Amino acid sequence: MRWIIAFLLLWSVSIQAEYMDSKSCDECHEMIYAEHTKSMHHNSSLFSDDVHRKMKERVSKDKYTCALCHMPATKNLAAMIRGMEQPNAKDVRQTDGVSCSYCHQISKIYHGKTYNINFSSAKDGGKPHFFANLGDPDSSDKHESGPNEIYKNSEVCMGCHSHKENVHEVQVCNTLDQHEKTSDCIGCHMPKEAGGIENYNKRGRDEYATHEFLGVHSAEMVKKAVELKLRQEENEITLSIINKMGHKIITQPMRLKFVKTVVSREGQVIWSNFTKSPIEDKEATFIIVFKNSEGEPSLPGKAVGYKLNQNLEAMTSKEVIYMIDDLQKGDKVTATWISYVINPKVAQKLQITDKALTTPIDGYSTTLLVE
Repeated sequence: MRWIIAFLLLWSVSIQAEYMDSKSCDECHEMIYAEHTKSMHHNSSLFSDDVHRKMKERVSKDKYTCALCHMPATKNLAAMIRGMEQPNAKDVRQTDGVSCSYCHQISKIYHGKTYNINFSSAKDGGKPHFFANLGDPDSSDKHESGPNEIYKNSEVCMGCHSHKENVHEVQVCNTLDQHEKTSDCIGCHMPKEAGGIENYNKRGRDEYATHEFLGVHSAEMVKKAVELKLRQEENEITLSIINKMGHKIITQPMRLKFVKTVVSREGQVIWSNFTKSPIEDKEATFIIVFKNSEGEPSLPGKAVGYKLNQNLEAMTSKEVIYMIDDLQKGDKVTATWISYVINPKVAQKLQITDKALTTPIDGYSTTLLVE
């Protein structure tokens, strides 16, 4: 840990040059900036993310180790991590979250056991040098531009989105696949749209990568993540759950994802795979619950292990079999994938009331008529 803090102290010095906040990018990249303002990157700061703020307060009142990824452009990163200084709502480097200029100045990634670290190209004096995955990038009076391989192969995402261990060496999140490699993060979460990357489109580009960073907050993305199939043989219904993502179904422990399967007859539900809570059907529920030293549920930052770890690896599938004795010809079996940005129990514990976070998002759905 000491060498990490030492590195952060040196890194903080390197970003003392004049800071370009994300709003300044709006002048030339109006469409991209508008998308970015809707993203979790833009709103990653504890001053914008109520869930993150409340989680931080419960884990540590003083130290702010999450700043490494949630407000990485700040000048006093090492001091906040060590608890010597506190977040400041008047500092644009902190309120800016994961800003445009921060992301586009990542030069390489250090891969560590506990978590990864981004190396920045920011230097004192002169125009900043921004990286991207463009064959013929433009420079301007605001910045120089150039290509970097890590923006092509999605490694740039791994500085923050790879893995994270808490102080007890318990892994609290992981987006790597089972081979400990990244998949096409950028291609999936930043799909191409028609248009140029800048207002004037000097290069005549006909498409650009969206910067809303679509994920579980997007109903469109939720519908693409998992495919469901149903099969019937007499009174046996087989549900196949297929993870189409390049990472595990659950990568962030706040989530809750499950399949709700019901059988209806003449418009009335006559059977369901659970009555009150999806965890009643553990095999069709995907959830991570941590535990403390007493074996009770714990927040990730203080966990010593897992109380429940129901997951599914990247690009794999599983089958769940239901025996339903009174099936009749013409009965309709419906299976629907449902995602919660925040597990309702966690939301209740943190007193989160934002409906955008607590409302279930329906994903892929399929039906089968009993023969």
